[in-house]
Amino acid sequence: MTPHRKFRLLTLLGLGFLSVALVGQLSAQEKSFLWKVDSGQNNLFILGSIHLLNKEAYPLKQSIENAFEQAKKLVLEIDLLSVNAEKVQQLMLQKGASTDGTGLHQNVSKETYESVATRAKELGIDIRLLNSFKPWIVATTMAAMKLQQLGFDPRLGIDRYFAERAIQSNKPTSGLETAEFQLDLFDQFSAKDQELLLRQSMNEMDHLERNVWEIVRAWRTGDVDSLERHLLAAMRDYPEIHRKVIDDRNRRWLPQIEGLLSRGENALIVVGAAHLVGKNGVIQLLKGRGYRVEQQ
Repeated sequence: MTPHRKFRLLTLLGLGFLSVALVGQLSAQEKSFLWKVDSGQNNLFILGSIHLLNKEAYPLKQSIENAFEQAKKLVLEIDLLSVNAEKVQQLMLQKGASTDGTGLHQNVSKETYESVATRAKELGIDIRLLNSFKPWIVATTMAAMKLQQLGFDPRLGIDRYFAERAIQSNKPTSGLETAEFQLDLFDQFSAKDQELLLRQSMNEMDHLERNVWEIVRAWRTGDVDSLERHLLAAMRDYPEIHRKVIDDRNRRWLPQIEGLLSRGENALIVVGAAHLVGKNGVIQLLKGRGYRVEQQ
């Protein structure tokens, strides 16, 4: 694995479920990370999602705002308006905590643990607070904390933004999956894959800021090829993680998207940007099913 590809996994942790946007003037030729899907009888929009954002990223491009205005329904990965935050926190503690009485230092190598301890100190975290958790939740938690230190806030994310707009507009919302399902994705990783995820995440901390802004630029300008390289290149070195986190979910969502089209529901669907790129991405899957799909 090349160094360039190694230093992408942590960014994906922040952007596969999470995503980002960049402030800047765009030329008329640039597109959004937004697609219009036309079945011939009905159409809907699919937007690459950004779960952590900074306030400078707003306002969004007019094409994205127009897609929301035209939609009669908002569909998110998780229906944020029906999620019980307290229940999700309980689930995270339940699934993320070690259940056999062992600590993190007993479940990963000495080298990995020392790397976690170093990074935790840099983030201002007492390593003892992490010791009772499984490697996957330590990796995802520290990735989110690092992104927040860089100025990205989940309260400013695309999903949250449109969920609040849906309340204001009295538009119905729904989710493609549940919070419990997403947590289970990581919890079901093997011990080997969990440590690999954690170790590489710690290795990538120093490069996260640069990688985030590279991905941000690709997202903001609708540069599909660049974003695919940044987000999916490293994942191909972790085929089992790639399959579970990206490909399997894309295929699981496809019948739901087709159902919206067949029922004549004009919706805006917002999912992680990593799910819209690559040969197994949602966009290519829809094209393969015969739908007309046009980037906006």
